[in-house]
Amino acid sequence: MNRVRQGIVFSIHFVRHGETQANKEQKIQGHLDIPLSATGETQASQAGMRLKDIQFSRAYTSDLSRAHATCQIILRHNCCPPNIVVDSRLRERNFGSVEGVHIDVVKMQAASEGLTWPQYNPPGAETLGDLQARMAKFFKELCQSVYDKNKDKLLDWSEDSMMEEAEINGKLEEEPQEGERNGLENMEALLEKSVVESVLVVGHGAALKQLFTHIHSTLGCPIPPSHPHPNPLTLISPNTGISEYLVRYSPKKYDLHCVRLHDGCHLQES
Repeated sequence: MNRVRQGIVFSIHFVRHGETQANKEQKIQGHLDIPLSATGETQASQAGMRLKDIQFSRAYTSDLSRAHATCQIILRHNCCPPNIVVDSRLRERNFGSVEGVHIDVVKMQAASEGLTWPQYNPPGAETLGDLQARMAKFFKELCQSVYDKNKDKLLDWSEDSMMEEAEINGKLEEEPQEGERNGLENMEALLEKSVVESVLVVGHGAALKQLFTHIHSTLGCPIPPSHPHPNPLTLISPNTGISEYLVRYSPKKYDLHCVRLHDGCHLQES
């Protein structure tokens, strides 16, 4: 017999910051605090126009100026913008000794050790595992925060449509087992349910890439079947690229639907 669970549905729009001069010059930025270029400001405004009809209830950004400025510019197009919450966990990866270095030089350093750039961990750099862990912690705490604020708007659904987290020694794991799939069977039903909040999160390329890997590979969110790239999790979002998710959440339970991933259509509009 199916058990009925209660939870909330909300949307998240993740946006990478606009272009900087370092992006244009193909230099690794990491924790270097490099501001938006004029092009980056234009891109942020284009993203803001694309998102202008979404009434965001929350907005989060990293503490680096390129992300914070992008968030501010996006919200200028919003009719009732929320206050911006700065969270240092959304920072770009610390790239250690290669910050400020051209990507071609970094690739040569990686090759000298028999590695490709994605597998190379420069001296003093944050590991990909540590990066993904801090981004995953941010995401889980965000989901719980939205749930706690909206407990009076709980919705019912069958346990069969939820991802169960495994129990070990009477305690639930922090996340579901890797590779587990949630398999939403009726997305139309989810879309018809009340979205209690719309959240904007502005961050950085490598950091968001690790969060998307967590969402899709660990939490089991399917890749949109219409995505043109065979493996979009290997990509970095373009500057101000938009990735949108619907999240159905109750404590220890996730159902996720990716509406779009790395969407840069607004950059083609003039």
